Order: sequence, then structure tokens, then C-alpha cells
Amino acid sequence: MFEPIRATFFPYELAPGIRAIPVTDAAAFWAQAVPLLEAIFPPFSQLGAYTLPAEREPRLNALGQAFAQSHHERFLFQTTTGEAIGFSYGDLRDRETFFMTSSGVLPAYQRQGLYSRFLRRFLSYLHLVGYERVVSNHQPNNRAVIIAKLKAGFNVTAVNLDERWGAQVELTYLFAEDRRRGFARAFSLDERPAGRSH
Repeated sequence: MFEPIRATFFPYELAPGIRAIPVTDAAAFWAQAVPLLEAIFPPFSQLGAYTLPAEREPRLNALGQAFAQSHHERFLFQTTTGEAIGFSYGDLRDRETFFMTSSGVLPAYQRQGLYSRFLRRFLSYLHLVGYERVVSNHQPNNRAVIIAKLKAGFNVTAVNLDERWGAQVELTYLFAEDRRRGFARAFSLDERPAGRSH
């Protein structure tokens, strides 16, 4: 549905010899993304996170099929030789909101601005698609990504406690100026008169 718009933004050069490539085939994406996930992040099972028992998986098939029909975005960050060194994926959360589920870059390629450059381009794409908001969740000690997103204009909007992922900080990016003003009016100290000290 959004292929013509996506094609005007991606593939995109993140650095000399490294491009963000959209991957529409889910199986092809996961074949390369799973090893990256395992190399970048510790297994959630090591953190004591909940895992769904295999015998209950079949009950979720119909819901999984319905979810598969929604808008998904999957990207691999690849070198000119085709080596995947990073990824990002997410999907429609509601009719206004895109949820950036997970992103990562191999340690050898971190701190080079790859994710920040991808994020700027990706936000421009999502805005043109029509989204009003972008949300992501992060473990509280994932400072590099949290700082990158705060610099990009995201706000902290919640702290989530989830049996599957543990404690997470929720960040939200608002595209429309009236939404940003609404957020500032409700939550920003900059919008309130300074109180008197006693």
C-alpha cells in the first residue's frame, strides 16, 4: 500500500558503504534480523521475562493472522557486500500511531550516527504516510537510543511494566505542531509561570 512513498525514501545511505534497505518479505527479514537481535541484546529469558508456553501458541494463530494484515515496516542496515549490521521494525498501533517495536546496530557499528540518520529519514517517511504519532519503548538503561530519540524530538510519555519485556520507558514523537503545543500545555514546565520561592 505504501510502497510508492517508501521508494522515495529508501534505500537510504546511512554512511559510506551502509544503507537502510526496506524488506517486505517477513521471512527474509527475520532470517537476518534474529541473529542480529541475539548479537545485540541479551535474551529476555536471562532477565526473567515471561515466555508464552508453546502449547498456547496455536490459540493465537487467528489473532496473528489479523495482525499480519496491518501496516508493517522492516529494514536492514546493510554494507555494500550485503552483510546485515543493523535492523529496525515496527507496525501500526492504531489509526494515528506507528509503533517502532525494535531497532539495533551491531556493537562494532554503534556510536557512528547510523541510527540517528535512519530515524530522521524514517520519521519523514511516516509523516508522509499520514501518521500523527510515533511511539517506542526502551529499557531504562538503553541511554544511547533514548538520548538519540530525545534529541530527535521525542518526549517521555510513560513508564511501562510488562511481564514480557520488563520495565520500559515509552517515548512519543508528535508530528503536528498543535499536538506538540497540546503536550507542552499539559506537561511542560516551560509553559507554566514560575512559582515563588518562600
